[in-house]
Amino acid sequence: MPLLLNDNRDTELFSHFSIPKENSEEYTRLNSFDGSDLAKELGIEIPDGYELRIVMTPQAGTDLEIFMLNHNTKRIAYFNRVEQTDLHFEQLQEDRPVRQVMIWRASRGSDVEATRDIVETVFFQKLIHEYNIVVSDTEQTRDGKRMWERLLDKAMCDETLIAATADLESQSVEIIEDEDELAEKVTWLWGTESCHKERLGVIASL
Repeated sequence: MPLLLNDNRDTELFSHFSIPKENSEEYTRLNSFDGSDLAKELGIEIPDGYELRIVMTPQAGTDLEIFMLNHNTKRIAYFNRVEQTDLHFEQLQEDRPVRQVMIWRASRGSDVEATRDIVETVFFQKLIHEYNIVVSDTEQTRDGKRMWERLLDKAMCDETLIAATADLESQSVEIIEDEDELAEKVTWLWGTESCHKERLGVIASL
């Protein structure tokens, strides 16, 4: 799964969110989109002054942008870019995979509490529910790795979901059955060699 990115690359990728001035510019850009209220759709409560919005952006080459706006500070608290893929897994039914190609969540201030459960909520209540299959990106930061470890662990323990790995080179999918297999797959999935781009985490609904 992905090629594990170093800290310098991590900083570069997310500077437009982590640098306050650039984050405010992203807030202005995203707030201009007419999107739907995802919190209302999912039936979840978020703090006053925040808004969880979902926007279809195919004209930008991206299928979805999901983000939480902090209207009090005029900043972005959470951002998730989602794209459909052309991957196909014969072992899995209703094959419509998407991948989260960029996901970021604030790490300080009131935004931390406001977005505490939002990553998993969006993943399991929106993406898996609507698209059936979500795969990992081919490159990830250390935070992305930890996120996917949590997601795979949760999916493995849910009888309605499948946690698995995919090897794009051999076109094989292997189901993760227990904690020992998950620990083994974590070592196999992430690394710094080019082959790790051919190894993906997979979560699907039954």
